[in-house]
Amino acid sequence: MTTTRTPIALVADADIDSVDVARRELRRQGMRVVTAATGERALRVAEMQRPDLVIIAVELPGIPGLEVLRRLRARGPVPAILLAESRGAARALRSGDAIQKPVTAELLASRIRELLGQDTGSTSARIVSGGVDIDLEQRVITRDGDPVALTRTEWSLLVYLAANQQQLLNSGDILSQVWGPEYREDLQFLRVWVSRLRAKLGGSGSRLMIRTVRGVGYIFDPDASDAVSGETSGEAQSPRRTTRTQR
Repeated sequence: MTTTRTPIALVADADIDSVDVARRELRRQGMRVVTAATGERALRVAEMQRPDLVIIAVELPGIPGLEVLRRLRARGPVPAILLAESRGAARALRSGDAIQKPVTAELLASRIRELLGQDTGSTSARIVSGGVDIDLEQRVITRDGDPVALTRTEWSLLVYLAANQQQLLNSGDILSQVWGPEYREDLQFLRVWVSRLRAKLGGSGSRLMIRTVRGVGYIFDPDASDAVSGETSGEAQSPRRTTRTQR
């Protein structure tokens, strides 16, 4: 008789509230949870339990969280979510897996599903448009037959857009869902990441899949016609203004 191993999650944090939120969500997703309140304890528990997922505070007592994670990953790859005390600290980590405290169950659930390969939403796991082929389940993209590499943050953004394709998404909602509610007003931050994702999906080509709706947000539409998309921004282009030279 074959038995299925229950996946294990390690939550390393001295903040009881954050641990409780993480424990409830992880158990809801069918994982067994082990905890540690210091960096030293986290390393010992990880050695014994071999976790499938790690949620770890950056400001962990004893050995800091980033050093603990570095040592764990030296033993082998492990998906991880970093918990930071401030927005500045979360952004300084330059990681799509960093979340600012206090942790919300909704955001944590989304990150967990994504890291475990479960977050393709209700949309098709395969999107083909022009020369772009996106396999959300296998996390593989090709453009004109050539592989396209996305960062974890770019994948997070793409997965959320694809799960809501052909819908007008408010910029603040995208920021809240992908990065956390503390980013809701940072529209320029979103523009930068959308620009990066567009460049990899097709850049200034004739079939931009991510269209800008000024003052509102974005629409992800793999079937958008060439006439709808602007050359570089995904917006309808304004008529070109000409200037007459005075002699």
